Amino acid sequence: MYFKGGKTLIFCAAGVSRSAALCIMSLVINEGISLSDAFYDIYDKRPFISPNIGFWRQMIEFEEKQKGTSTVQLLKGMRRPIPDVYLKRRPTSATE
Repeated sequence: MYFKGGKTLIFCAAGVSRSAALCIMSLVINEGISLSDAFYDIYDKRPFISPNIGFWRQMIEFEEKQKGTSTVQLLKGMRRPIPDVYLKRRPTSATE
């Protein structure tokens, strides 16, 4: 259950894949932000996160079902697909 203003501890052994994916999706679902913005928010605080490709596929599919499109794309043509957010920085606004 989600309580506005409450605190939640999310923990896994390394804090790289499972817990990162859970934190990202918590922001997407509970705060209504885009998948890419949620990734950047978590990455800014923990820059070594790297959800596995299976989690990325599920997160992208969820965003596509909810919004009709996804803000993260899997790039192919490499040894394995990678999310495009790994290769670009968070867009900054003109006021920053």
